[in-house]
Amino acid sequence: MNTPLFLCLALLTPATLAGGPTLVIQEGDPAPGTPGDLVRSLGAPFTNGLGQVGFTGSLEGEDGIEHFVWFDDGVVWRSSDGAPFTLSGAESTMGISDDGDFIYSPSTDGDDSVWTSAGLLLREPDPAPGFPGQFISFTSRPQMTAGGAATFIGGVSTVMGGSTSTRVLFRVGDERPEPVFATGDAVGKFTIDTPSGVDFDYHFSDNGRHHIHVLVMDAPSTADAFIYVDGRLVARESEPTGDGDLWSAFDNVSINDAGDYLFTGNTDGAIGPDEFIAHNGVIVLREGTDVDGVPLTGGSLRAVSLNNLGQAVHLWGVTSGDEYLFIGTASDLAATSTRLLGTGDEIDTDGDGTPDAEVVDFNASGVIGPGLSLAEDGRVFVEVDLLPLEGGEEREAILRLDIGTRCPADLDSSGDVGFTDLVSVLAAWGPCAGCPQDFDEDGIVGFTDLLTVLASWGPCRG
Repeated sequence: MNTPLFLCLALLTPATLAGGPTLVIQEGDPAPGTPGDLVRSLGAPFTNGLGQVGFTGSLEGEDGIEHFVWFDDGVVWRSSDGAPFTLSGAESTMGISDDGDFIYSPSTDGDDSVWTSAGLLLREPDPAPGFPGQFISFTSRPQMTAGGAATFIGGVSTVMGGSTSTRVLFRVGDERPEPVFATGDAVGKFTIDTPSGVDFDYHFSDNGRHHIHVLVMDAPSTADAFIYVDGRLVARESEPTGDGDLWSAFDNVSINDAGDYLFTGNTDGAIGPDEFIAHNGVIVLREGTDVDGVPLTGGSLRAVSLNNLGQAVHLWGVTSGDEYLFIGTASDLAATSTRLLGTGDEIDTDGDGTPDAEVVDFNASGVIGPGLSLAEDGRVFVEVDLLPLEGGEEREAILRLDIGTRCPADLDSSGDVGFTDLVSVLAAWGPCAGCPQDFDEDGIVGFTDLLTVLASWGPCRG
């Protein structure tokens, strides 16, 4: 799923890492796909449906500093590729598709804009699609589904170069952005508050059929925040959580192809356990819980993401200043989450088997983007700061964590997931503790195991 921490992950029951983290790229390294330009900064990583990674960053070479887009194993786009336009900067939020298409948000000749792999999509102050006689005032938070559907948040002004009077969620259809909804639109009994009720926290499923969004409605200020899912308002500030307190604020959101969803935020309860993760509207993990031996005391949730097979990754900061990344079954995170990586962990970045750097920070923020992005291939990517153990300055880095076998659905060991693997799952259907077809290890070969085969269909990525 395409979804600043950024994590990007896959499917598998969290057990132990198959080896330590692997360095993808770090600040100061030569960037593949360039003539030796050095990486100057990195953005958060996002994945597509195949578990390939994409992110933005900046380079420094003979021609000076410019920004780039990375896909899979190297740089595929540089600011200079936008000539004759002058491109500068890049939001950390971006997205990639299974076909290698991308969307990101640089400045174009000093104006806010969004670009895709096909070129310039929209810029300030272009005419605003769907708003005759009005103009684009900003573009931000671009995302892309696995199938290539691009989305972003845009501002609309009644005068060219004016301030934003309407905020819009745009989706690209037939190569042209179209409004999904905007401030002033009705949703159920309520109207999205003007001018900024369309929040920056949103997510579409990989298949593009499901949509979750934080909205602020024209309602009393103590009860105006809502969670929107596929045309319905499923949670409202000041209403009961079902867990003894009231919803108070909403933050990060994620949704998968089945329409299952996660959202995070705070309740009006005691400060100790007020921060939460909710799955399909039910709180499944709270601040203060002990997770895999880590007490989330004073916990602050950085980001969360849900994949198509019911797993979630979540990143927390605690009172001590430490940060921890976990993976678990989304519907029961408190009981199933396993620690993947934390600040203070020492890792091997050069593959010689000896730790040479310490993780000192996770560069994740659900405020400026989805925060995490989960795929289905058994890998997770994260942007961190590393401190060399031999001394020196901290460096930004993208790490890949391998979570167990990356192709568990290849039951016949043929190198790809296909018909015989599907037949094997169907033949083992029902109670079958310990069976290789029981991918989620719940003692039963069933629907989620079938989904594992379907989501992994085709050649295994090694």
